Amino acid sequence: MTAPHPAQQPLKRNTSFWLWWLGSAQSAVGSSLSSVALALLVLKLSGSAGALGINLALSLLPGLLSPLMGTLIDRLPLKLPLITGNLLRGAFQLTAGGLALRGQISVEVLHVLALLTGLVGAFYAPAGMGVLPRLVAKADLPRATGLMQGTSQSMSLLGLVGGGVLVGAFGSAATLIADGVSFMVMAGLLLLVAFPARLPTTPGTFWDEFIGGLHYVRSSLVLTLLPLLGFFINAMLAPMEMMVAPRMLTLGAGAAGYGLFFGMVVGGEVLGSLAVVALGDRFKPRRISAAALGGVAVLLLLLAFTRTPTQMYTVALGLGAVLAVNNSAISLLFMSWVDSAYFGRVGSLLNMIGTAGMPLSLLLLAPGADHVPFWTMLSASGTVTLLAAAVWHWALSRPQLSSVPGENSSPSK
Repeated sequence: MTAPHPAQQPLKRNTSFWLWWLGSAQSAVGSSLSSVALALLVLKLSGSAGALGINLALSLLPGLLSPLMGTLIDRLPLKLPLITGNLLRGAFQLTAGGLALRGQISVEVLHVLALLTGLVGAFYAPAGMGVLPRLVAKADLPRATGLMQGTSQSMSLLGLVGGGVLVGAFGSAATLIADGVSFMVMAGLLLLVAFPARLPTTPGTFWDEFIGGLHYVRSSLVLTLLPLLGFFINAMLAPMEMMVAPRMLTLGAGAAGYGLFFGMVVGGEVLGSLAVVALGDRFKPRRISAAALGGVAVLLLLLAFTRTPTQMYTVALGLGAVLAVNNSAISLLFMSWVDSAYFGRVGSLLNMIGTAGMPLSLLLLAPGADHVPFWTMLSASGTVTLLAAAVWHWALSRPQLSSVPGENSSPSK
């Protein structure tokens, strides 16, 4: 007798989903730990913050190739890029950790490994975006999405908080090796995950399918706006990322206040994700998405007029919660709107454009950051975000504009 497909099973008994969840959770801890270890190792070897910036840029640069990688993902069985990506990233981290342990590592080697890791991430990210809708029944998608995001945020927070302690106790080399092992564990768990077979299609040339993906996105206003919305959200959060540190220094809270502020943001994200889990199929992303984005706007405006660290921490907690709700809504809209044959191409476009928002906004605002008051920068960010929420609500509220080719509307009302 053939075993039922994972998406036909209740979430509690969906073994494939829980394997994916477990692998992602332990990998999130390892990646958070290694981000601390890598930053400290680059600074130790170079003594330069500029070298750290170059390393980060090299890891992000391959993301520009993500749409091409997404086209490739849509032509392959899903397991192949997922397992290969984890094996490669594990090998890179084990190599870096092994060389560091022997005292043979250099900044140049770390730069090369950062570039290679970014290339792997460019095809792994769009592949990962298509996992949940293939593993989980539509009615369980909100709860599964909340579980994945809440766990990832919790594990990332644990890794960031504990990273400095572990690096101080055991060194960067051991921490990088631990991260490498976590990738290998993830690859092993993926071997046990049952993915559905791809539906047979008439293969076209690579470039025909790439252009077809762009046409698919342009065929719907909301699909066109979805990557732009991701870009915009990240861009509007850039002033907060840039201005909170000097604000905390001005208020006398210093580095500890800065860390606590973003810790409260992550804590709020965990609470927001847990709320999505609790709501389950009562979570209606089409209705909630614009309201959550409006909530982000209001909280950015409140942050602009805070006068004490305690007020800022309170706003940070609420901001994290509505960001998590908004991110869950966007993820669910993506999964319910996009035909599975286009997951890689649309997901990679969403990832590339969305990710670009933060660095581009930082580069644009950096020259004036020392001359523009905190409240002015955050007020402008909140006001523009409020306008964006209004535009998004307008697009979603008009059926003739918000229809998507092949949309299954059941989870998105």
